[in-house]
Amino acid sequence: MHDTTPAMVIAVDGPAAAGKTTTSLVLARTFGLDYLESGKAFRVIACEALRRRRPVDDPDAIGNLCDELFADGDSGSVLASARYTPLALRSPDVTAAVPVVARMPDVRRHITALIHQWAAQHRRCIIEGRDIGTAVFPAAPVKFYLTATTEIRAARRVRQEPGHTYDIVLADVRRRDLADMTRTIAPLTPANDAIEIDTSRLTIRQVLHRMSAVCRTRGIDNPTPDNHISPASPATPST
Repeated sequence: MHDTTPAMVIAVDGPAAAGKTTTSLVLARTFGLDYLESGKAFRVIACEALRRRRPVDDPDAIGNLCDELFADGDSGSVLASARYTPLALRSPDVTAAVPVVARMPDVRRHITALIHQWAAQHRRCIIEGRDIGTAVFPAAPVKFYLTATTEIRAARRVRQEPGHTYDIVLADVRRRDLADMTRTIAPLTPANDAIEIDTSRLTIRQVLHRMSAVCRTRGIDNPTPDNHISPASPATPST
């Protein structure tokens, strides 16, 4: 696939609750970058499949759904629709369906095209996901891979989404990791040139200092002052 990497893009990959969203949002503010959470597109597809009663494990049905959602050239308005609230996109049914649709080649083709389209309009950007630095933008000048132990990521998810027991969330995190890391198309794995950071025992400030230092050495300028973040704050979950 042709890599249409913008001149200044930061790719942030990693498993669920490794801290991708928290750090990506702060880096975006710090360096004046536009931000995209690529995982939202997969959740939109899963959400719509369930809403329209499409079988989430049927590649043809989901491929046709993608055509309906994104083939009109106005995919940005689909993702920005008020219908897709955080509550709707993070329901247990949608969360369970996401790994199923994410392993389908046709879905990944649609989402990759969507991300390339967005990036072409946002030449200075940071994009988080699970295959941004390996499959979507393999030539990105700055790549990070954030991770943490399964147990710590599950505990973070429980704090982020109260009402779920730790044991259930831990099992869900393990299932998602297995699905992401073993899929045939674009499995979750660090890019060969990615900077890997284990956030298990690090504060947000510590993680951001490491990431910011790498960005500056790679030529990402810093038009605004660093945000003030409590040194005691732990790295928090991402999609």
